Amino acid sequence: MLYWKLAWQSIVKNRLEYLPFMLAGSAAVALNMVIQLLIYSKGVKKLAANVSVIEMLTFSQIVIAIFSIIFLLYTYSFLSKRKQSEFGLFSILGLQKIDLIKISWRQQFISFLAVTFFGLITGVVFSKVLILLFMKLVGGTEFQLNITTVSIVFIVVFFMICFLFLLITDIFSIFKLKTISLLHATKKGESEPRSHWVLFGLGLVLLTMGYYISLTVHSPLKAIGQFFIAVLLVVCATYILFIVASTIILKVMKRNGKYYYQANHFITVSNMLFRMKQNATGLASITLLTTMSLVVIVTTVSMFVGQEDYINQQFPRAVILTSSSDRKVPIKSVRKVASNNGIKIDKPYKLEISTAIAGDLTTQGKLQPLTGDSVGSADNLSEIQFITEKQYKYMANNSSNKLKANEIYVYDRQGTFNGGNIIFLGKNYHVKSVLKKIKGIPSVQPNMTHSLIVVVPSKSVTSALGNEFNDLGDTKQNITYKNQLLFNVTGTEQQREKFLKEVSQTYNITSEDRFSTISVLKEFYGGFFFIGLVFSVSFIMATGLIIYYKQISEGRSDQKQFDILQKIGMSSQEVKQTIRSQIIWIFGLPVVVAIMHLCFAMPMIHKILQLFGIIIGPVVYLTTVLTVISIVVIYYLIYLKTSKTYYQQVSRKIS
Repeated sequence: MLYWKLAWQSIVKNRLEYLPFMLAGSAAVALNMVIQLLIYSKGVKKLAANVSVIEMLTFSQIVIAIFSIIFLLYTYSFLSKRKQSEFGLFSILGLQKIDLIKISWRQQFISFLAVTFFGLITGVVFSKVLILLFMKLVGGTEFQLNITTVSIVFIVVFFMICFLFLLITDIFSIFKLKTISLLHATKKGESEPRSHWVLFGLGLVLLTMGYYISLTVHSPLKAIGQFFIAVLLVVCATYILFIVASTIILKVMKRNGKYYYQANHFITVSNMLFRMKQNATGLASITLLTTMSLVVIVTTVSMFVGQEDYINQQFPRAVILTSSSDRKVPIKSVRKVASNNGIKIDKPYKLEISTAIAGDLTTQGKLQPLTGDSVGSADNLSEIQFITEKQYKYMANNSSNKLKANEIYVYDRQGTFNGGNIIFLGKNYHVKSVLKKIKGIPSVQPNMTHSLIVVVPSKSVTSALGNEFNDLGDTKQNITYKNQLLFNVTGTEQQREKFLKEVSQTYNITSEDRFSTISVLKEFYGGFFFIGLVFSVSFIMATGLIIYYKQISEGRSDQKQFDILQKIGMSSQEVKQTIRSQIIWIFGLPVVVAIMHLCFAMPMIHKILQLFGIIIGPVVYLTTVLTVISIVVIYYLIYLKTSKTYYQQVSRKIS
């Protein structure tokens, strides 16, 4: 009973550290619970794109689970120092290390029960609201909340393992440190770090390489693979530069006597310099979490608000009928079926376009069939479709000069092709013009690969090319043409569905329509948006708590220093000015660097958005600006709260 009493008294005594930790743990439980409830929700399973949505939710569950472990371990490290000091006192009073372990596991057990209980309750309470939001975003109609035993068991077992990790860290600390070390754990300082110019140069090189990759990537397909390389380089560079560059800058400030020997600057520079290793790591973590929040919000919001533009690009008309044979779609018969179903057809036109062939398009403009080596790589993968010059002039209402036998027009849907020639299996075709668009042809591909539309003088070009293409490489492809009829329709949803079903069955044609595609994309992009919100909330919460714990731990470390300074005449106003100057490092610098990271990442983000058919225009830029402003406002509120906490720690009442 004594151990339980000591464990509880310790939690109450250190409630300033325990309360935020338990709130953070409860929030982590709630977030995991929300994802679990969505995965097993009947409403999600009834969505048209339920498989894709559940896969996204499962991926987000893995990410949130990993993040929860890291988050708990990191925030607990601040609490751990306080506990170690207390264990040192218990040890002096006669308790053995095994007794300290008994107290520790009881503390962890109490924390686990509190965190899990409040997290599950909070998760269930707010899940209804969040599921309503999720269903609104994805266009679902089933809002039933399904609390399954599997979800609860998963959460309980997972966080039991997390708290077991925390207990192991306590046990390791107790056995590793001596009594006197435990007692003074919170008072341990850092020696003044050295100026490592070699590491500084390495950090600049890594940062430059990461930025260079982002600025120079041209292919949207390459952007996905290179994104992770760039992120890894920037992450390493951020940690190195914060640790090394900040030390160099602080030492330069210290050498400047006019700046250094001022009350607020003297305290700020001294405190930051002697604890720079710990501060730099925390500042780098805050920077990267802020950057992750910005990137996730910008990307997912841009995808969600840009889905209408994607639909407009994919569907020049509301309905696309495609003949499965060489014959054209019978427009008169289609009109008759439409009339019988109360549907009105508007603005129809015909399109004859080839099936797509996949090839390896090099930067020199050479198109080769896919081989065993290139088929597994997306670096130069392109899909090419062909239309005849006659079809192009019909679509564009163009009567320009006739193409020569070795001349072609090229329309690159991603806008990355700028070559003067394309070499099809050794035969050189001069690109007479790179077209910005072809009126009436979808400007995005549903499979989101890099694609070209090539205008050829006649079908004889593609016939010869198809024969050669089919004889070479591991992938055998013929080039055949398909006939399409595109038009707008008016009528109810039931009328449209009946009409399209009847047309498809009667005339052996396939149909695509804007309305059903919108429904599927809304589920897909809405799911991304919701997951982005969950991730962003997690990142912002983690950042706020890191700043909060830093202010508490550093405030207690600085308490005696400020107490001495106030006793020798430092006013409360001067204390506040010093605190404000010190917190600017913690708040301002990470935000500025995070915004800089975002700016350099935008070219790569744009390429990735292009894969999803998002037009890079005012909507994306407005989303970026509003996201940055929102994050700055949120962090300003965190700044106000943490600066007040720090001031309460270091200030004393002056009688």
